[in-house]
Amino acid sequence: MASELSQQQQQEQLLKELSESLECQICLKTTDDPHLCPKCSKFYCFVCIRDWLQKSGKDACPNCLGSVCLAEFVKFRWGNGIESLRNLVAKPEVTSSTSKSLEGALQRTQEAFDGVTERIQQTLAKRKEALKASKDGLIKSINILVQQEFREVHKQYNDKLAEVDAWNDILTKELNKSEVNLYALKDSVSKEPSTETERQQLESQCQVLTKKLQLLAPNVAEHRFYCKLMPAPSSWRFTVRNFSQARTENKIQYSDLVRDDLGNTWRLEIHPNGFGDAKNTSVSVFLQLYEGIEGRYHYVIELPNRLHPYHTYEDEDIFELRKGWGQNHFVDQKLLFDQYLENDSFELRFSVRSPHLIDKYDCLRKYADKLERNNSALREYVKGECSVDCVNEACCIRNVAEVSNAFGCLYSDSIRDDLGGSWRLQVYPGGNGEMKGLFVGVFLEMVDGIPNSYEFTVTLVGEGFKSVKKTLEHNFQPWMPFGWKNFISRGEFLEGGYVKKDALMVKLAVRPPTVGHKFNYLRQYHDKAIRDIVQAQSKPASSSSLLNSKPFEAPLSFFKKILPRTPSQDQPGCSTPPK
Repeated sequence: MASELSQQQQQEQLLKELSESLECQICLKTTDDPHLCPKCSKFYCFVCIRDWLQKSGKDACPNCLGSVCLAEFVKFRWGNGIESLRNLVAKPEVTSSTSKSLEGALQRTQEAFDGVTERIQQTLAKRKEALKASKDGLIKSINILVQQEFREVHKQYNDKLAEVDAWNDILTKELNKSEVNLYALKDSVSKEPSTETERQQLESQCQVLTKKLQLLAPNVAEHRFYCKLMPAPSSWRFTVRNFSQARTENKIQYSDLVRDDLGNTWRLEIHPNGFGDAKNTSVSVFLQLYEGIEGRYHYVIELPNRLHPYHTYEDEDIFELRKGWGQNHFVDQKLLFDQYLENDSFELRFSVRSPHLIDKYDCLRKYADKLERNNSALREYVKGECSVDCVNEACCIRNVAEVSNAFGCLYSDSIRDDLGGSWRLQVYPGGNGEMKGLFVGVFLEMVDGIPNSYEFTVTLVGEGFKSVKKTLEHNFQPWMPFGWKNFISRGEFLEGGYVKKDALMVKLAVRPPTVGHKFNYLRQYHDKAIRDIVQAQSKPASSSSLLNSKPFEAPLSFFKKILPRTPSQDQPGCSTPPK
């Protein structure tokens, strides 16, 4: 009983201290709706402090005189609970048995809280340890891979260095022998040979030694380090020919379309006379993503030279279709003429790769998704023999040798398309225009038809599986051929087995850019046929034979749904033959 009284006294004492701490500084009573000064932390009744501020006419705390308005006083939510605590302490009806049951419940709650707290802390500690162990294991695995790649790169370097050292030893011995021969020749010349025969022999020996020295060169192939942690680049070469003429005409040079290991199609764009702020001072070079998956790629463009350091530009950018990245001031024109230009030509090397393996896998996934979509579209829309092609035939062109020597032109037979027009190929085996004797020219001519835009592919078939295939898109006009002056070099043409029994085998495919274009072209041909019939009906009877002609009728299979093709937008390396 005594313990219960002492506990009640302690509660009353605590209640008294709380009440005194919450005493209003104005009315000196326990605060009613207490509000706290944000500067001195003193409590006031809300009514008291409101009246005080109104009467004083100043926004200032009565205790600290700090500048504060009524809205800035902070409401203390637990102040009104003091009276409830006082009533709870003063209740005489709380029995000892009730207090014990409450104490037991409180004790069990405390034990549950402590147990949950300990369990959560242990779980989080274990999770931290597991995370650290996982991180350390991953870093260890990465370090092992990196160390392996370090060793592999060092091995590649040492192997190549050993090859260079071996060539150094070989060439040093050859140079020493040549030096001995040179000293012997100097000694012989210094003695002034008396006869003409001796002088001629010495001159012959000098010429032989000079040729031998000129043939000395290290046969060390170019080397690129290979690393499994980085994607291997796809590399190509392109030779810019007749540079002076291209520079004078400011004619953009395009490389052939090339394909990387991801399925993307690339090409180089060279401005011989410069682009933008590099006009007339530098050669500008840009790399285009012609077709494929847009994204970030790492690329290198090099201008090699046997005697001087390579001129290199390397960067990483986000490529979009048909938009090039490169450098306006790739190489100064004077430097190009002095060090890199040979026979009015120079070679460019370029390579492309994904920045990281993750980027490469992402690009492969996008390309696979694209192929799957195309596959689904083909399965859904392509039925039977439907095709956008209006011409897909092979032609045999004869009398190649005679026309080649005379630099003349060979014509294929006229080929009728399924729209009502006709075409023929023009082949210049000996070359055309300024390309005579250098390249074989191939051109396509619309013999009869309505001017329209077509995409055409020409394939020159050689021995075995060898072939040369090129594609362009052009808005054709009747009797105005268009194609390539530099379809294939003369040397490759003559040595590649393309001429068989004095004849060429050429495959031609012509198609409108899309299925929509094909329907539109068919409508134009039908309209033209109807106009021709109407005009024939208005003519005299002598020309009445035209009335028996029928307009062109497309096969029924043509009207089935087919997958449209993406039209080509540029024409690399093409030209129209001179009339």
